[in-house]
Amino acid sequence: MNQPATISGRHADAAFFWGCVCAFAAAIGYTAANICLRAVTHLDPFWVSAVKSFPTVALAAPYLLATAVSGERVLPTKRIFGMIVLAGLFGQLGGNVCFQWSLGVIGMALAVPMTLGSLLIGGAVLGRMFLHEPVSLRMAASMAVLVFSICVLSFGAADASMAVRNGSGLGSQIVLLGVGAAVLCGFSYAVLGVVIRHGVTGRASISVTLFTIGLIGMTVLGGLCFQRLGWEGMLATSQTDFAIMLLAGIFNAGAFLALTKSLQLIGVTYVNSLNGCQTALAALGGVLIFGEPLSGTLWLGTALTVVGLLMMKRPATAAPAASSETDLELAPEPALPALAAAVETE
Repeated sequence: MNQPATISGRHADAAFFWGCVCAFAAAIGYTAANICLRAVTHLDPFWVSAVKSFPTVALAAPYLLATAVSGERVLPTKRIFGMIVLAGLFGQLGGNVCFQWSLGVIGMALAVPMTLGSLLIGGAVLGRMFLHEPVSLRMAASMAVLVFSICVLSFGAADASMAVRNGSGLGSQIVLLGVGAAVLCGFSYAVLGVVIRHGVTGRASISVTLFTIGLIGMTVLGGLCFQRLGWEGMLATSQTDFAIMLLAGIFNAGAFLALTKSLQLIGVTYVNSLNGCQTALAALGGVLIFGEPLSGTLWLGTALTVVGLLMMKRPATAAPAASSETDLELAPEPALPALAAAVETE
């Protein structure tokens, strides 16, 4: 008599296990993408972001083609498509380009937790302002911790900049701009996530959204690169650097798919908890691979970011169901995950 319940329990345990595996794989994938991006900070940030978008377009294009050949509708309505385009522009320019530039100013160990912290704060604030979502005491405390973590991390920005620039250093104003770029990046990803999650969910497929935002990166950022560098400057990129940029895009696209799958299997709270390790991985990568300074402010700020991430929890919602291709679980295409806490539906 208890066999069906036992089988159901086994399925639930398996789903939880694989959901955790996917969430951790996403954190590893985004960290690998950020390491690649940090390795090419000597290149123009518009060019890096444009090339990084190509694997996303290549990933989504075959599915869109197969959908069109089968006779199914591919494009959403003009209004929804316009929302995707505007959100994509904001995410590419304010998100990916700013993040790439900040990596070359303050380094990966600082840029990643700053971006994650501002992403979560931005998602909560935007949700309250435009979507009338409640802000609990726990969420308010989480935002306070995240604001404090960004302040703590900013104290180490000057030393980090010296290490990133091989001892040459930058003016204090440029360092502050690097901190501001990382924070702006997080807020841009929050805007992207909120617009897509609440304005497009159920009305456009993941593949269409991925393809559109990736294509914006290739065309718009590519056009700006041409104005900034010209054909000679773009083609002067070494094969190694070009491969690293493409590899960053591959890791990014794979991490997005893993994160989306984990949200289908275990939901928001567990996914965010497992993604908290991304800040620690970024700190380790910056210190061990790129020689970024190991300071007390770095570890304290990173720890506070993880605490704030774990505290960030939306009001209870229905358990996530296995979603179809039309369900958008989070904003696509940022260099690091648009965490579900910033885009979760009430």
